[in-house]
Amino acid sequence: MISKENWEEFFLGYHIYKCAVASKNHFYFVLLELVEGNDISPRKRLVSIIVEDDDEVISCAEYDSEYFDLARLASVQKPTQQAVMVALDGDVAVMGSGFNGFEDSIPLGKPGLPLETSAHAVASIDGYAYVVGAWRSVCRRSALGQWETLADRSSLPKPEKNKFGRSNQGFKVIAGFSSSDIYAGGGEGDLWHYNGEKWNRCAVPTNMYIETICCGGDGLVYVGLQSGSIMQGRNNKWKLVHKGDMTLPFQDMVWFQDKVWCTSDYGIWTIENGKLTDPLLPAEVRSCSGNLSVNDGVMLLAGMYGATVFDGIKWMPLCSELT
Repeated sequence: MISKENWEEFFLGYHIYKCAVASKNHFYFVLLELVEGNDISPRKRLVSIIVEDDDEVISCAEYDSEYFDLARLASVQKPTQQAVMVALDGDVAVMGSGFNGFEDSIPLGKPGLPLETSAHAVASIDGYAYVVGAWRSVCRRSALGQWETLADRSSLPKPEKNKFGRSNQGFKVIAGFSSSDIYAGGGEGDLWHYNGEKWNRCAVPTNMYIETICCGGDGLVYVGLQSGSIMQGRNNKWKLVHKGDMTLPFQDMVWFQDKVWCTSDYGIWTIENGKLTDPLLPAEVRSCSGNLSVNDGVMLLAGMYGATVFDGIKWMPLCSELT
């Protein structure tokens, strides 16, 4: 666990909003300032924690309230090891490899640009940052500060607008086994597969909203739907394996220790053999529910009340408001 002094300096007055694992002893967090009232925008912090033996090295960048609404976070290895934080409006901040601060924003606003309207998710695939957004926008950070669109409109058409000028389709999440085996989805059952050259729509047996995607180590794709429902499959073979009745959908789904782990602010669950189960976990672990990230043989669970790391054998608290 990080020291009480570092907890008070970097975390006190903030809560963990997003997390990402860089390595088994290096972790990134997006923190939101605790504010009262819906009319007050919180400040944000991007924090790096490296824990080695009894020592800890913490870096922190703070951003004013007008920046990084609905920030998303990924840890990438290419073109260099960094945390990449992306805002809804396409603003980008990075931390690591000798740089800490703003990077050129993702170009958006017109057809043909990397993003047409907004950024909804960022994920690391084959070490690079991928971002998806409304109107089936997809882009990749191919170099420092450079984004390229992957939305080839010959195979990935924009969804049709309804009478209100909106659409119930479009991307909210993205995940991949590799750069040539990617799934992106969102909207009402709007799921697509990218083979590195073109996109194909997946024929899924649902019109529920797609909230999360996990590419499992068993070769299957797990799709979290509204109300905690789960769909499992690949390409054009899919089935609904769990009908949920939760208030919140899963916020993150990851593959770790031969199973899928799912979390939201309400708890943490696992999927084994197509069945959603509620694992027996200590209360101090459950209190960290909210976000999940996996890399380098460890899984990080982080939320409103702290963060804990699982190495497959034991849970190790990293930081907590109870420190």
